[in-house]
Amino acid sequence: MSVSLSGLVSGIDVQSLISNLSAAYQQPITLLQKQEQSYQTSLSAWGTLQSSLSSLQSALGALQNLGSSNNRSVSLSNAGVATASVTNGAQLGSYSLSNIVLAQSQSIYSSSFASASNTAVGTGTLQIQVGSGAVSNIVINGGNDTLNGIASAINQANLGVNAAVINDGSGYRLTLTGTGTGVNNAFTVAVSGASGSLAELSYSPGASGGMTLSQAAQNASLSINGLAVTSSSNTVSGAIPGVTLNLQTSGSTTLQVSASNSAFVSAVQSFTSAFNKTMGTINQLTAYNAQTGSGGPLLGSAAVQGLRTQLLNLISGPGLGVSAGSAYNSLGAVGLGLTSSGTITLNTGTLSTALNSDYQTVLGLFSQAGSTSSSNVQFVSASGSVQAGTYAVAVSQLATQATVMASSPVPSGGIAQSESLTIGSGSSSVVVSLASGSSLSQIVNTINATLQQSGMTGLTALSNNGYLELQSSGYGSSQSFTVVSNVAAGASGTGIGTNTLSASGTDVVGTVNGQAASGNGQQLTVTGPGPALGLQLQISGTQTGNLGTVVVSQGLYQQMHSLLSQALDSQTGFVAAAQNGLNGTINGLNAQITTLQQSASNQTALLTQQFAAMQSQLSQLQSIGQYINAFYNTGSSSSSSSGG
Repeated sequence: MSVSLSGLVSGIDVQSLISNLSAAYQQPITLLQKQEQSYQTSLSAWGTLQSSLSSLQSALGALQNLGSSNNRSVSLSNAGVATASVTNGAQLGSYSLSNIVLAQSQSIYSSSFASASNTAVGTGTLQIQVGSGAVSNIVINGGNDTLNGIASAINQANLGVNAAVINDGSGYRLTLTGTGTGVNNAFTVAVSGASGSLAELSYSPGASGGMTLSQAAQNASLSINGLAVTSSSNTVSGAIPGVTLNLQTSGSTTLQVSASNSAFVSAVQSFTSAFNKTMGTINQLTAYNAQTGSGGPLLGSAAVQGLRTQLLNLISGPGLGVSAGSAYNSLGAVGLGLTSSGTITLNTGTLSTALNSDYQTVLGLFSQAGSTSSSNVQFVSASGSVQAGTYAVAVSQLATQATVMASSPVPSGGIAQSESLTIGSGSSSVVVSLASGSSLSQIVNTINATLQQSGMTGLTALSNNGYLELQSSGYGSSQSFTVVSNVAAGASGTGIGTNTLSASGTDVVGTVNGQAASGNGQQLTVTGPGPALGLQLQISGTQTGNLGTVVVSQGLYQQMHSLLSQALDSQTGFVAAAQNGLNGTINGLNAQITTLQQSASNQTALLTQQFAAMQSQLSQLQSIGQYINAFYNTGSSSSSSSGG
């Protein structure tokens, strides 16, 4: 009898069987990985959209400051005579400039000395007075009594006169030149307690025996359209509102102030380019290909489509806060059009024409702007919370300057004795010395010159119907100063008196559309809740009560910036919400994939172990089979031999 078990092992390909089973375990993992890739593609698309919207928001900055861009240019027919600059809003026109005479500073020189450093000039005190300012005393002693020493002492005093020593070939001369031009910067030099030749360094107009005048102080002068104008310097400001002239030489020229829209148009062009780039990105991400039946990764997103529609509406809709009756009440009216794909076309010629015709209205289409019905109310600025609309302005108190008026007039013949005024402002104080016999005009000039030299530039002295008046240049409660004299008020002096007089300004008080507002000098800022919150106005004039209205327009910048800020908000924006949702889904898929991969690995290991055990059992059975076969084969052979 023969038994064979070898067929139990030979027909099984264990490795192939395990591989096929492992592949079956991998199928759900592969499906999840394909889903994850799809979500990753969408996440990348949202990132691309976020970047594009952020770039557009940054480009909007070109529109934000359009109100401060210069819309004027200036040219001169003879550029060698003068140069000029012009500010935003200067009146357009042509101006004839003629009879130009340049301003000059005073210059004087001394007699000749043998040496600049070795010849002793003499000792004493030089008393230098620039204009009607305070007298500066320069002490000359044995340590600085040479020309070089005297020049150094004068320059170190920094009193508005430059000193130098010049060798003219025959000897050394001291020269003094005013640092400022104009007749108000003419100076005199007196000498007291002089020894040697120091007395020769004096100078006074018409006096002899002192220094010689080489160039007189002179104001600049010119005729503008036939009207005579003077200036203490060669820089003439305010004669033509918004124009600053820098005179270069004598002669004549024609100045032309023209409209210049290049900065405005360039800003709109930059925005148009950025908008079109963003719209191209949105179109690409949401596109549908009918031939292939495929679409962009964000096709079907209601949020993206809604944003696209809102962006296009801002371009095609009416201007917010701009008068409906204006010829330029929409972006389309000033040259911006929309294509079928949602991009912008810009007609720069139409935009320039609109700017020349109605600059303020066109400005309101692109940037926040305000216009007022009263010349005493000026629009300053508005925060992003200010809504477009018309607001009524009511003022109950005007801002004032800090003012002190002397109690008695200055005598027509001048003050009876020398007097000192001590003026304090903050932590600083200035002593003004007034000479006996000084008239009111001389007192005013001396006070102003002393204040200027000391750096206390926020105060001004002036003549008010024969009385001395001191006044702050600024308005509001932050303006304050004190003044006191060493002479009693009734002693034929300035009228200030020996009791310290204090002065403070007041802030404007008012409301806008009934909303509370706070005053800071002449500036009124809306602080109460409501649509005008954050509106800032400048209030001037002498009237209180109802001061008309201010119309605020919300231009394209404010509207689009707000829309994009909402979309891109990291907490509440729909872009962040979509990205957070996708990241959560991807993380969940990754967790599932990890679990399935671990399970598949465990199942594969178990199958391998089970098949190995089976192989071992089969191997043992095969060995037993071989033994049985051998046993029976051996027994059969023995029986055959015995029977024979």
